Amino acid sequence: MFNEKWLSDIKIIIFDMDGTLYQEDKFLERYIRYLLAGTEHEGETEAAISAGRDILTGKHPFQFGHFYHKQDDLVLVRNEDGFVQGYTWEGAAIDERALSYGPLSTQAHDLIPIGDPWGIAAVVSHKYKLPEGKLQSAFKRVRREMILAPYHFEVHNDLFEAMEELTATHQKILMTNTYQESGIEFLNYMKIRHLFEEVHCGAEKPLGMDDCITSLLAQGYQAHEILSIGDNPWNDLHPVKRKGGRTCFISPYTSSDQEIWDLRLTTLDELAQLMRAIQQSITRRSISNGEDRAEAYQQDIQR
Repeated sequence: MFNEKWLSDIKIIIFDMDGTLYQEDKFLERYIRYLLAGTEHEGETEAAISAGRDILTGKHPFQFGHFYHKQDDLVLVRNEDGFVQGYTWEGAAIDERALSYGPLSTQAHDLIPIGDPWGIAAVVSHKYKLPEGKLQSAFKRVRREMILAPYHFEVHNDLFEAMEELTATHQKILMTNTYQESGIEFLNYMKIRHLFEEVHCGAEKPLGMDDCITSLLAQGYQAHEILSIGDNPWNDLHPVKRKGGRTCFISPYTSSDQEIWDLRLTTLDELAQLMRAIQQSITRRSISNGEDRAEAYQQDIQR
C-alpha cells in the first residue's frame, strides 16, 4: 500500500490524539445537548444537532476546512492566505464580501477552523453566544464520559501494536490541544502513554506545532525527516508543510481544504499499515546501507 521512498527518511513522528489515534463522533450529539441545556436556546437543540450531523456528512454550507468567524456568524473559504467565498448558516453566499476580510493572519483571533467534530461544537457554542464556562463544563463532561461505560470509545489495539513495533525512528511525539488532565486520562485509557518519548497536552496548535517543528530543526533534524499525522489540517499539518516537513491527513470525513498532503488516510487500519511500512522501509534501508559498506570494504581488500 505504501511504496513512498521518503518513508525510510523519517526520524520523528508527531501524532495528534483526538480523531487520530481513535475515531469517534458519537459524542457530538451529547456535547450539543449539554451546551444548550438550561439556556434560552434549549428549544433549538434538535435543530443544532441536525446541523452538526449535516456538517459531519458534508450536507451543510459549513464544511470541514472552512473557518467560522465568531463575530459575524458565518464561514469563510480559504485560498492560500486569503478568503475567496463565505456562507451564512442558512447557506447564502456572501461573494465579494469574503474578499474584504483580507489576509487570514489578520482575522485569526476571530476564527475557528472547522477541522474536526470538536470544532463543530465550538461553532455551535459561539453561534448561540454561550458563555465560555458553559463550553468548558460541557467539554469536560463529554471527555469524562468518553472513557467510561456506556459511552467509552473503542480502542484500536492493532494500531497501538504497530506503533510499539515501530522502533526504527528516533522519537514519537504526541501533541494534543486537550488540557493535561483529560489528555493523560485518555492516554491511560488507551494504555499508550509509554509509546511516546514526549507528550504535550494543551499544545496550543497550530502555533504550538510551529514551535515544535522549529525546535526539532534547531536540534539538527531535517524537515523531510519529520512526519506529522493528524485529522485537523490547520492545527496538525499546515505548520509542518510550510516548513518542508512530511504530512499525513487521516480523517473519515470529506474536507474542503484543497491542500495536497503526502498521504491521505481514512481509517485506523490504514494508519497501522503505515506504521509497519515505515518500520520496514527504515530497516531495509539500514540493511542495504550495511551491505553496501561491506561490499565496498571487501572490494578495497581485494584491490
